[in-house]
Parts: sequence; structure tokens; C-alpha cells
Amino acid sequence: MKVLMLMPPFLMKERYGKGFEKIGSVLPPLGLLYLGAVLEKAGHKPEILDTQFYEWAPKKTAEECAKYDADVIGIYCNTSNYAHAVRLADELKELNDVPIVFGGPHVTTRPMEVLKNKSVDYVVFGEGEYSFLELVNHLSKRKGASISRIKGIGYKDSSGRPRLNAPRSLIKNLDELPFPARHLVDMGRYRPSPNQYKRLPTATMIASRGCPYNCKFCDVERLWGRAYRARSVENVIQEIKALVRDYGIRDINFWDDLWGLNKEWVHGFCKAVEREKLDITWCCECRVNTINPETLRMMKKAGCWAIFFGVESLDQGILDAVSKHTSVKMIEDALRWTKAAGIEIRANFILALPEETPGKVKCMLDKLCRLNPDYVKFNILTPYPDTVLYDEIKAGKWGRLVSEDYDKLTGYFATFVPHGYRDAAQVEAVRRYAYRRYYFRAGYIFSRLRSVRNTEDIRRLVRGVVAIANL
Repeated sequence: MKVLMLMPPFLMKERYGKGFEKIGSVLPPLGLLYLGAVLEKAGHKPEILDTQFYEWAPKKTAEECAKYDADVIGIYCNTSNYAHAVRLADELKELNDVPIVFGGPHVTTRPMEVLKNKSVDYVVFGEGEYSFLELVNHLSKRKGASISRIKGIGYKDSSGRPRLNAPRSLIKNLDELPFPARHLVDMGRYRPSPNQYKRLPTATMIASRGCPYNCKFCDVERLWGRAYRARSVENVIQEIKALVRDYGIRDINFWDDLWGLNKEWVHGFCKAVEREKLDITWCCECRVNTINPETLRMMKKAGCWAIFFGVESLDQGILDAVSKHTSVKMIEDALRWTKAAGIEIRANFILALPEETPGKVKCMLDKLCRLNPDYVKFNILTPYPDTVLYDEIKAGKWGRLVSEDYDKLTGYFATFVPHGYRDAAQVEAVRRYAYRRYYFRAGYIFSRLRSVRNTEDIRRLVRGVVAIANL
């Protein structure tokens, strides 16, 4: 089967809003690349059209898709691009009645909502590699399970009624998956945000799936489950070697929701990087309660140059309200240990969380400036559908939703106003204030200038300053 997989059009300004549209990342669609690898291994002919690079209207995108003459079309769908994906499906059906399959995070959380669209024939929910493969096998008339027995999919029966099959069990051994089929896209076209790489060319990877924690604002449990599953160290090292060999990659950005939960795995990985003499730098995302000085020193020695910490807040009441299961002391210790190890700190915050007020943000910024992470990102709380926090807010707790427009659920727009804020405009004003208060300090500016080592560092600094000034 010729299978075309799509990233729907979603303009950078729509995704990131004013200011950050110039520096927002455009990264390879790892989910589609995994699907492509599994399909290819089974003998199908996958292709990927990533429209992140184009400012196409849905009709133009559909016309471009028609050139592929595909037997099946799969469309990636997260919550924020859902409306774009549906419009695209409608245009595709106008041109040719090819089976259209939706998959991705939004489909996993709301499969029936998606399947009820007239232009959507099938949905794949949960971990999709094998569900999608079995569906494509079924559509190709290969011998296989009947449509009603394929786990992890939804379909429409002979009378047009939407049906959801039983969910598929999570993949226990992630090593059985082939490496992402990166040859299906032009790797040279992608770009990370200025603070997401140390050297170019850079690539993204995932070494694990799942997270055992239950932060109220997060939907990872619905996507990957609570069970933490890591690929073997050897499997990860082999993928890194392939990236270096095939694409000249010098820098790796691990996009795991929770990297390195297993300390034995982390130590084994660091030793393997050194043993294989891999000339790479890398960064990852960690929780503040999963690292310690010894592990950080090993990570630094193995090429780790930055860690993204999901700090979220420096107010204990706010952390407790969202079940973060961390403390302000844990945060302070983790940032201090990371800095002592010589690893750069990227601290991610979420503004407008329950219990927050503009006054608390100002107090938090005083403390944050003293801690002085290398980079800080201020997201705006996005109550994603069917998360615990979304359900609590809908029940009247914490504040009020001011918009459920899926297009705005990106973390860059105020769609929820907690009790401590006046309105959405105040939430966005506090975010602008936070960015300028943190980054436009004389001490911070001088420290960044002292860290400049090459023209790429200068380019990144300039792009960042321009983005914040235009917020």
C-alpha cells in the first residue's frame, strides 16, 4: 500500500503567537517517522508530507496530497491542530475518496469526537505503530484480523455508525521498534529553538515512554500510560551512531517526557557514550526529584550540556494544587547541583496555575532571579481536555475557562483565568512582564555575553532578544 502521512498546516503565528513565531521550533515528526519505519519494514510504501514548512490553505494542501496517488492517507492530530486537520480531511474527500485515518494525542483523548467527522474513516488511538500497521494490512486485503478485531482503532460500520475497538496493550519492549524512518523527510530543513541545541546539525530522539507521576495538567498518562518503559542502552547508542553516520549529527535533543528515571540506565548510558567515544553533545528533560550530584557529574562527562526542568512554579501551594509532588527545596537543590556540574539549566514554568496571583508571580521572579537559570520559559496554563485539571475546572474549581477553542490550546494563549486574575488580558500581561523582568536584567545580559564562544551563540542571543521584545 502507498501510505501518505501528513502533518496538517498550522502557521507559526497561530501556534506560538506574537514574538515567538520567529524562533519557534520546527522539529521532525518522530511519531510519523516511527509509523513509517514500521510500515516500511512490513513491505508497504510510506511517504510523509510535512506542511510545517508551508503556508498552505487546506485546499492547496489537499491538491499537493493528490499528487502522491496514495492508497491510504494518515493525518497527525494534536488538540491545537485538530480544526486544521478536519478541514484538510474535508478537502481531501472532495478530491478523492481515499481512506482517511486520524491518529495522535487528540485522537487518543477523544477518539469518538474525531471519528464522528464525516471525512474521517478510521482513527488510531493510543500507541499507534502496530494498530496502524494492522489497519493498513486490512485495507490492503492482506490476510489478517477483521476490522472489528484490530485493537486500538475506531471505524464506521456498514450503517455508518462510529465504533471503537478495544485498546491495544502498550509495547513492553521498545527495542523491537525499528529506528524512525528519517529518510522519509528532509532532515536539513528542520530547526530547533535557539535554546534547544549546542551544535549543528542536531537531531531529536526518544529513549523512553511513559511517566509514573500524575501532574494534574498533563495528558501523558492518556498517551503513553503510567508505566515507564525505556529502550536498552545499546539500542539508543546504535541509533545515535546511525544519526552520526547518516546525517553528521553532532547534538542530540532527547524529547522523552521523563528522561532517565532509572539511575542504573543513566549510568550505563553515560559509560557507553564514553566507551564508544561518541563526539556528541546532548540535552534532556528531567524532574528535579530524579537527579543527584553524582549522576549529574556523569552526565556532564558524557556530553550533557543542558537539562530542561519542569519547575512549573516556585510557590509550594501552587505545586501542591497541581499534584506536582516536588518541593521548592527540591527545585533549589536541583538547580544548584546542575549548575555546579557545569550543565546549563532550562527552567520551564507554567503561569496562571490554580492558586496563582500576579503578586505571587512577582515574588517568584525575585527568587528566580537569585537562582539565575541559564534560560527560562514561561508557558501559560493550557487545560487540555480530559486531564484531571480540565475536569476540575469544568466542575467550577480554580477559576474559569474563557475559551475552549482548540486552536488556542498551545501553551502560548490564555484560555483559563484562575481566581487570582482579573481576565485573560492580565494573564498575558503577566507573562510579558515575567519574560522582560527575567531576561532584561543587566546581570543576566552581561553573563550571556560572557558565554559567547562563536557566531552561532551571537545569532541565538539576538533571535531571543528580538522575540521577547516583540511579545
